[in-house]
Amino acid sequence: MTPLAAQIEVPAGQTDPAAFRVILRLTNRAEHTIAVLNPDMGKPTPAMRWPWSSESYGVSLLISFHYLSMSVTDEAGQMLPQQAVQSMATPVRLPDLDLAPGVFLELPIPIGDFYELGRGRTYDVMIEYGDWDRKVAARAVMTIPQPDYRAGPTATT
Repeated sequence: MTPLAAQIEVPAGQTDPAAFRVILRLTNRAEHTIAVLNPDMGKPTPAMRWPWSSESYGVSLLISFHYLSMSVTDEAGQMLPQQAVQSMATPVRLPDLDLAPGVFLELPIPIGDFYELGRGRTYDVMIEYGDWDRKVAARAVMTIPQPDYRAGPTATT
């Protein structure tokens, strides 16, 4: 059993399915420092003309090297297909991070870049992170709220 605990946080106030994010929090429960896989896989270069966020870049590389896997299941129990976010780059694997006892690491995951999510829907999210014998998994339920049309139209620029 790993002394690393994983938890998925769903930040409040999100309404746009395409921009929906979750945070994977890894916490050292041991009484000693432990090494964890460094999630920093670099940033996309301007020449790449990367159309998504830097976070999507890092997550796509973690997925492509099997350091991160995730699944999203809808209310009917159907697993959503993961959309391809191709990084087409070779990352630099940085040294592991040392987490002291009780210290946590947060990995933001722009899940709306990887799955077609809908408003007013609830999803079960499963994320696994790590390498070799240091893998941890977490599960959470996330709900994407319907817009509140009672507030009236909003101004856009």
